[in-house]
Amino acid sequence: MTSDLRFSPDTGLLSVKLLGPREVERYEWIRVEVRNDKDRVFPGTHRGYSEEEWQRQVWGPFRLRPGTDGADRGGRTASQEGRAVTDSWLFTLERSTAPSWYSGGETAWRKDYHDAPIRLRIEIGLGEQSWVELLEAPPPARSAYEDGGLTVV
Repeated sequence: MTSDLRFSPDTGLLSVKLLGPREVERYEWIRVEVRNDKDRVFPGTHRGYSEEEWQRQVWGPFRLRPGTDGADRGGRTASQEGRAVTDSWLFTLERSTAPSWYSGGETAWRKDYHDAPIRLRIEIGLGEQSWVELLEAPPPARSAYEDGGLTVV
């Protein structure tokens, strides 16, 4: 499997391509999940939000763009149908947003996640089998080649 992440300041594109094995001609599905920055334990309902809201929150710098490329409403996961070997799956990423209860709001959120890696779980299915690749990409770095944009390869 190869993966490629490319970024502009607020959006990104993840490309996933499977290169084999040569006995396989086509994969049936792919599922990408944005992993949290670390294990997070729900602190309790006394803080004004539910456990469901806590679990839905993407704790990291980027999420999948909701409603695009098979992504769910919260930008946590995206699923797509099968592709032939050597074809690519594409997923659009965008900056994650701070939950309403996050102290400091969007400004603090962006500052807190400025240098955080992007953590992904990629699962690919074939028949009754599937396998998982975990990917942790460093935060996007400024690129002199992209007109002020950001790139991670």
